[in-house]
Amino acid sequence: MKLRTAFVVVCLLAAGWALYLVGLHHDAVAETLQPGLLCGPEGGCGAVLASDWSTLVGVPVSAPAVPMYLFLAVAALVLPRERVALLAALAGGLGLVLGGWLLYHMLVSVGQVCRYCLVMDGLNILVLVLGVALAPAALRRPRPAPADALLLPVVAAGTLAIALAWPAPQPNADQAVAEALEAVGVHPEVAPVGVEASRTGETKRVVLNHVGGDIPIGPDVPTRGPATAPVTLVLFEDFQCPYCRKLAGSVEALLAERPGDVRVAWYHFPMHSECNATGIKKDMHPRACAAAWAAVCAHRQGRFWEMHDALFEHSARLSDTEIDGYAAEVGLDLTAFRACLSDPETRAKVSKDTEVAASLGVTGTPNSFVNGRKLSGAQPAEALVAVVDALKAATGTERILLDVELRGEVTGEVSAPASVTLDGPHGEFTIDAFEAPAAGVPRPGVEPARGVTWYQASEACQSRGMRLCTEGEWLTACTGEVARDEDGDGDFSDDLSGNPHPYGRWRQPGWCVTERNPDEPGELRTGDHPRCVSASGVYDLEGLTKEWVGLTAGTAGLKGGSYFSGESARCGYFKKDVSPFDADDATGYRCCRGPAPEVVDHHPGGKVGDVLLDFEVETLDGGRLTRADLRGRPAILTFWASWCGPCRKEMPALQALADAHPELLVVGINVDEQLPRARSFLESVAVSFPIGLDPSRVLMARFDAGPVPSTWWIGRDGVIRRRTEGYDESKQRALEVAAEEILR
Repeated sequence: MKLRTAFVVVCLLAAGWALYLVGLHHDAVAETLQPGLLCGPEGGCGAVLASDWSTLVGVPVSAPAVPMYLFLAVAALVLPRERVALLAALAGGLGLVLGGWLLYHMLVSVGQVCRYCLVMDGLNILVLVLGVALAPAALRRPRPAPADALLLPVVAAGTLAIALAWPAPQPNADQAVAEALEAVGVHPEVAPVGVEASRTGETKRVVLNHVGGDIPIGPDVPTRGPATAPVTLVLFEDFQCPYCRKLAGSVEALLAERPGDVRVAWYHFPMHSECNATGIKKDMHPRACAAAWAAVCAHRQGRFWEMHDALFEHSARLSDTEIDGYAAEVGLDLTAFRACLSDPETRAKVSKDTEVAASLGVTGTPNSFVNGRKLSGAQPAEALVAVVDALKAATGTERILLDVELRGEVTGEVSAPASVTLDGPHGEFTIDAFEAPAAGVPRPGVEPARGVTWYQASEACQSRGMRLCTEGEWLTACTGEVARDEDGDGDFSDDLSGNPHPYGRWRQPGWCVTERNPDEPGELRTGDHPRCVSASGVYDLEGLTKEWVGLTAGTAGLKGGSYFSGESARCGYFKKDVSPFDADDATGYRCCRGPAPEVVDHHPGGKVGDVLLDFEVETLDGGRLTRADLRGRPAILTFWASWCGPCRKEMPALQALADAHPELLVVGINVDEQLPRARSFLESVAVSFPIGLDPSRVLMARFDAGPVPSTWWIGRDGVIRRRTEGYDESKQRALEVAAEEILR
């Protein structure tokens, strides 16, 4: 029994170590493998684990060992000793053959020793020895029993199947996964390869290997910085790669902190086979080639870096028409630009760049070379500064290892006027330079007001003889340019011009309070981050708290992002699908003064904060439904249609709320033109609440309802407290919260 237990334990250890080796292989390929107990800074683990011999059929050689050893552990618990011994002999024998083959290439082909790999070999030998020891006689049979003959190929066949299905790690694989998720609107909370969270006290290991070959920088290569700079940073990037955009911010900070020390050169490496024939494993970015060609044409007119900024800023909107618009914005001759796009030389330039990249071993983005030394990933600004300083002091081509301290939040004292006067979209206005505190006037170094509703913020500003800022005024203070509503939809943030962040074009982690844990914000103080300031001298427009804007409850919204908004915090952040009654630990405000635009109320009684409008409609059973029927009761009023899939899901959810809360009145307003369709729908979705009819959609227009279902949540006092649109199962909890709010 003890021998069987030891065998199971060793199999589990072997499976765990094999899985650990998969992660080490991934880090080695991405050149982010950190020194460990078995491999120090000069160890050969990285070279071995990233070599051509570290994969089979496109997966790490250790990956199939995970299910194989787990299978053996389970088999030892349920099968007779004789069969376990046969399986262990087969698995161990395969492991010895593979281990010997790898050991040869480790010592001969690579010329380095990977101690992590040797541990794996040792565990495999232990599995073999202990497994055979369970029933040595089983291996001396002249021929296996039929049942054993069926079991013998199980491990080999299962292992091979899993190996073929196992996703192959690639350089920058974490980035590829995150990019794919981001493309569908999912923002994973993991750092990309080469990037660590920006927290005070953390360090990042940066490895600069020996100098490689020279990278040519001719006149067709865009550059910034003096040609005589002691350090040259060559970038291989893709305009649709989100981590390239991050690296652009780090490069911008580097150039500001080490002016004259760095020359930056740009090479194109679009992650799409339309213009990249170097054998990339997957087409990641469908508009990357078009963006690269546009940048080449901008370079021919001396406007590469302006176009570079525009393409990164609008990386999600890169249609031909949109790119043409960016060319006009940066001042290009559009006739020459359009002719350039169809010039074969333009495409040849991008292809030549990708070939240069491939010759240097580049397979993903972002990748860079600093004085010929490869540096992968979206490195933080601190790492780039440390690399430049190290290379300026370097006297040879030896390997350089740097432990860079990540500075976290950049804090300091601020002395500035309490308010700033600017030209805005409605005329000259004055805005608080700091967020409003819970009591007193705004100033640096105090706790900002938090947990504030729009109503409370508006009342507080009025008590100071001021008002809440309009969205356009707030945006003007943040971007440095007078905000414009170019599409006439009433919103300014979707027509952003100027700086995307108060401090500049590129996001700089740590310059504002945006990276904290939402449950543990720590101390929040106005003006504590001197770099989180706009060109006009307004502080903390990004981070700290989300700030209420809007002259009326119907135009209320939250701007800027809070202390935990992360990358979403920016000047263009505008959360308008909120109720003015909402408040949480991250809602605050600041005040403005000046001529305010006239607010025309086109839908009185239909907006959040309004007293519900007076109405009367016919019901499905031939009766009448009016506002008086809702008076004094918390109510939910929803517009729906028979052809609406989300309505089919929301109606039962609303019925469940009505069943759980008898005092709650639910009213459904059907907008079908043909009544039989509504009746047919209700036969399949049984509800007991009253159904009003609005076939001409007159009432729907009075409420300014959007797509169905559109739902209004009305308090006992008749005031509309919330509006929601659409429905799926993920919104069930939100409906329950909204119901609890109007039931109070």
